[in-house]
Amino acid sequence: MDILNWLYTKAAGLVKTKANDPNTDLIALGANVGFNRRDDQYQTYGMTLKNCVQSGCEGNTKYYELDITSTNVVTVDTPRGIIDITGMGSSAPLTPDPAFGSSVSFLINNPELDLTVANIDNIYVQYSVYYRNTITDNTVPYLISSGASSGLGFNLYNANPTLAGANNWDGALYVYYELYTLN
Repeated sequence: MDILNWLYTKAAGLVKTKANDPNTDLIALGANVGFNRRDDQYQTYGMTLKNCVQSGCEGNTKYYELDITSTNVVTVDTPRGIIDITGMGSSAPLTPDPAFGSSVSFLINNPELDLTVANIDNIYVQYSVYYRNTITDNTVPYLISSGASSGLGFNLYNANPTLAGANNWDGALYVYYELYTLN
């Protein structure tokens, strides 16, 4: 792909943009589609900025649910998603103690990715935790990645140093993840 293809697209009137408008501003994309007009075999295409961003962010995002009382593995099939962790709470047997006293572990597994120890240097993960507590709940969730085995491991702690509240972990717990391998 080179600038000449893009300039031709602009000169032919195929690019119509307004200044700083993501609905009409285009970005150049190159695809190897086998055109042999020139030596690089790439053809330049344009896509609106809005469509490009939406296809990258909304596509391949999915909602998953992990009932921690029945399993500690959530199998995902998208590179990013939201995991709703249920089965925590004052009535559940698995809740992390305050002040990092204990943890609850779980695995994210994606059969399409190599999430083994042998490939650990090629795994990219980004995650964040959202917790909506109840009125008497003083839980402060703290999540760390703990490595790879038959999936990507995580340990969930309660970072609050005080004694557990009456309804600890009764709130809604969500983990947003992005997970890729570099090979």
